[in-house]
Amino acid sequence: MEQRNNWKRQLTILLMSFLGGYMGLDRFYKGQVAWGVVKLITVGGCGIWYLVDLVIAAYDFGRTDRETRKSAASAE
Repeated sequence: MEQRNNWKRQLTILLMSFLGGYMGLDRFYKGQVAWGVVKLITVGGCGIWYLVDLVIAAYDFGRTDRETRKSAASAE
């Protein structure tokens, strides 16, 4: 069940990063308020920081998805 919750959290972060990453929503959600404010003020680091965070979120989601599928397959 914990794997499933982690998967949902990573999906939420990925969606927030895609839709509102330039405003720092992904950082606020992670609890990194100071970085969220900086990202908000700089509009996602003029787009560069936004893209980097988006790639990191996609990578983390993919890794979590693989782990979730692996654990589900071993449980069967």
